[in-house]
Order: sequence, then structure tokens, then C-alpha cells
Amino acid sequence: MSNNQEEWVAVPGPQDAKGKDLERKKRLHEYRVAARREKRLRKSDEKKQRKLNATILRRMTRNPDKYNKNAERNRLRDIQGERRRIHDAAIKQVQQLAALHDPSGASFNVGAVVRQADGSVVTAESLRKRQEREAAQADVGHGTDLNTIVQSENVDTQPKPKKLSKAQQRRQAALRPYSPPPKPQLPEGIAVPDGEENWLALWDLPDEEIERRILRAKRRKAAERRALRLKQQSGRMERREARDEKRKVYRDIKMIWKSIREEQVRERTKLQAVEEEESKKIAVEVNDVERRVALGLCATLGFTIANTSGTEDIKPKVLGMRGREVDFNAVQASHPPNGPVQKKRKRVDLGEVADEAQGSLVTTRHDRQGTDDDEFIKLNVGQGQDHEALSYNHKLRRKLRRALDRAQVQKEMLVRQRAIDYLKSNGMDPPAELTTNTKPNNIRGSRILENGATETAKQERVRARVELAEFNQASRVLRKQAKQCAIETGLRKHAALTGRLPLDKKSANADGFSLPAHIAAAAAAVPALAAPADNRRDGEGAASGRDSEQSSTESNDYLGRPTGSTSPSVD
Repeated sequence: MSNNQEEWVAVPGPQDAKGKDLERKKRLHEYRVAARREKRLRKSDEKKQRKLNATILRRMTRNPDKYNKNAERNRLRDIQGERRRIHDAAIKQVQQLAALHDPSGASFNVGAVVRQADGSVVTAESLRKRQEREAAQADVGHGTDLNTIVQSENVDTQPKPKKLSKAQQRRQAALRPYSPPPKPQLPEGIAVPDGEENWLALWDLPDEEIERRILRAKRRKAAERRALRLKQQSGRMERREARDEKRKVYRDIKMIWKSIREEQVRERTKLQAVEEEESKKIAVEVNDVERRVALGLCATLGFTIANTSGTEDIKPKVLGMRGREVDFNAVQASHPPNGPVQKKRKRVDLGEVADEAQGSLVTTRHDRQGTDDDEFIKLNVGQGQDHEALSYNHKLRRKLRRALDRAQVQKEMLVRQRAIDYLKSNGMDPPAELTTNTKPNNIRGSRILENGATETAKQERVRARVELAEFNQASRVLRKQAKQCAIETGLRKHAALTGRLPLDKKSANADGFSLPAHIAAAAAAVPALAAPADNRRDGEGAASGRDSEQSSTESNDYLGRPTGSTSPSVD
């Protein structure tokens, strides 16, 4: 570089300093994270090692107590707590005696005591504090002093301290420093009543005796827990059998409900199908009447299908025939003959099969030398589908009838339109009979009310909600009855197995217990439930249609009502 040119030197700017600062912070953050991870792993390893050492020590010394690093602190706390309980029990015991002999408590070295109306004994000091506290609360609630009101408002606006649970309060009270109260005394001639422990004699027990007392209490509680566990395990089999019997009874009752509900669903489906069919027939009849009225009105005005131009051009058009020639005169043969309606048979009578559907069996010989050409099958294939002979079966005839009906409707609509145009040209409004629908208007799912009007959507929703509420109420009643019956059956089974209830050999079944009479009667009404549940074959879960009336009658008996009364629907 020449001397005339200036030499540029890179000087670290604020951006470079900021980048180095970020890098340093990132490096320190990674170091702190690694240090915390290392400390966490170290503490975990130490805990595992202490646990392993404690396990080895317990096995070597046969000591069931687990290792605890605060064992000495807990031992001293237990001793202090037990001593405090002894002192409290001794003071209460002496106060009870003082309430009988000396309410002032001077001779017993306790304060004045008061016996309340419920028989409990409290000190006069605690009773006075309670009365003062109640009076202060009453003044705050009903007082008119401005300072009191302002003070109570300030207290309400301040955040309330967090409430402690009973266990936390007892734990904190046990950890507070404890100074023993003055020892009470019993005057001469007064002794502790028989049957009560003399807590005053345990007042000055040393720590070793109190520790032995705590150990004996722990062993006693452990023995009680062990005895309770053995007692619970002793009747396990009986309880299991009683539980199985209870579940079996509830399951059988639910199977009865299921059969009754399935029968009700079948009856409702059948009724809905009949109502739908009748609704279709009524809609068709109404539509025919409306069409005849409209044609009659058009004829009155002088418009008929015969004298209306354009009706000759309307031809029936069959959909999906692909240009085949159709003979509409063949539809007339589809009408049923006048005579009794024949029942539908499952088997096919070959004598009634159409001629074009019958075939002939063509036999061939192994000897081809002496055969004629007539014995072989000949295929007469035409130029296309136009040459194929149509089979005028019921499907094709129904299609042709629909095509004819559509053509007839189009003709009637043309006649109506000419009549409407004529009336409008003369300044007259067309009547409503000429604007009716040409197709049947079948209103599905709408009920007909008592006044003849159809049910609206809102009325249907209200009816559905009412029916649902009734169903839920009936279901709750039935479930409650079933649970009560199942629980009673389980208790009887357990009492019979434990020998506290004699078995009735006449009415007992193979399991040693029989169902109640109303459940047995309801189960006998359904053939699928009459047999035991274990021996029931697959597919026998519901009653047949011919037993629906009997099952409904027995369900009324199950509800505790006389036969023939109305019972809540299980639907």
C-alpha cells in the first residue's frame, strides 16, 4: 500500500459488543443448566444409595423400621406430643371432678369451671372469652357507630388470610414451644372414678416410659389393622358369591326390560309402517279428487283435453329404454283379475313361468358323424337392441304406467294453463282449484291431532321433550327398584352362606337361593329368560311377537301394581 493511501483499521462497534455479551450470557446459562443437572443427578444417586443402605441394614438387624435421617427429631417430637396429650387429659379429668365437688377449682389447683346445659365442663375464663366474642360480632352486625362501620368496611376490603386445614393447624400447634401448665391435685377423699385411666398419675413420666407407651400404642394399632385385614379376608368368598348373585339379579331384570323394549319397538315400527301406508293412500285419494275438481272447472270454462290444442303432441316417454319400441297396450294386461287375492308363495311354480322365460335342454352325442344341424344351438343375433324382444314383466309394466301417468298430468297441466290464461285475459282471478299440486302431498312424520289439524314442528318438539322426561323418570324408578331388589338378594345370599339365615329348600334353586316372586314371574313371561343365564343359547335374548302382551302384563306385576294397571314405559 502506498504512503498516500490511508490505512483502515476495524474498530469494535456497539453491535460487536452486543454479540459478545449475548454469547457470554448463553455460555453462562449453559453452565448453570449443566450444574443443576449435575446436582440433581448427584442427589438422586445419594438417595438411592441411602435407600439401599437402609434395606441392607434392615435385613442384617431384622429391624422393620425404615431409615429416616430425622429419626431423632421425630422421636423427640413424639415424646413431647404424647406428654402434652397426657397433661391435657389430666387437666380435663380433674376439671370434671372439680365441677362436682368445688366449682371454684381452688382445692384442685385449676381455675373456676362451669358445667353447661349439655353436661360439658368448661373453664370460666374460656366461657367469658366466648361471650365477649359473640357480643363483639353482634355489635359489628347491628351497630350504628361510624368508627365501627368504617373499621368493618376496612376489614372487608383487606385480603383475607389463607385458611389452614385442621391437620395443618394441629401440626403447627404441635411444633410450637410448649411450657407445661401447673400440675393439678386431688384433695383427700376424692379419687378417679372406676373404669377410667388415672392421667394424673402419668404426669411426671420420664421420656423412656413415654417412648415405651408410644411403641405399645403403635403395636396395638398394628394388631388392630392386622385383625381387621384377617376379618375382611375371611369372608371374601361369601362376599364374592353375594356380589355375583346381586349382579345376576340385576342383569336378569335388565334382560326383561330389553325384551319388553324390543317388543315395543317392533310394535311401534309396525304401526308406523301402517300409518305411512295409510297416509300414502289418503294423499293419493286427495290428489285424485283435486285433479278431478280442476278438470271439472276447466270443462265448465270450455277447456278439455280433447279440444285443447297441443295435448296430442304430449306422448308418454319411458325413461331408461334406450330407444326401444314399447307397446303401451301391454300395460292393460297388468291389472289384477277380479277374484280372491292369492297368498304369496316362497316356492317357484315352474308351470306359471312365462313362455319366453322357459328354455329347453339340448342334448348332444359323442358320436358327431350322424348328427343333424338341428341338434345344435343356433344364435339368431340381430343388428342391435331394437330387434330384441321385450319381456313385459311387472317392472316394465310399472314403468310404462308411470310414463302414462306423467303424460296425463302434463296434459292436465296444459289444460289448466289455458284456462288460467283465459281468466286472466278477461280480468278475472283464477280460482285456487286450478293451482293445486298435481302430485300427492304426503306429510311424513306429522301426527293428526284431535281437531283434525296436523302437528306442527314446535308441537312435535314439545311432545318429544315431554316423552323424554317421562321416559327418564320411569327409568329412574325402574333402576331404583332393580337396585333395591339386587341388594336385598345379595344380602340374603350372604346371610344364607354365613349361616345367619336358614335356606328354604322348597323354593331354593341350584345355587341355594331363589329370585323374588315378582322377578321370577316377570322372567317366566319371556321364554328367552325362563332358562338360567348360563344355559341360555345364543340368539335367545328377546321375546317373540306373540308373547308381547303377556310380557307387558308381567311387567306391570314387577312394578308392584295389580295386573292390568298402567306401568311406566321402558321405551
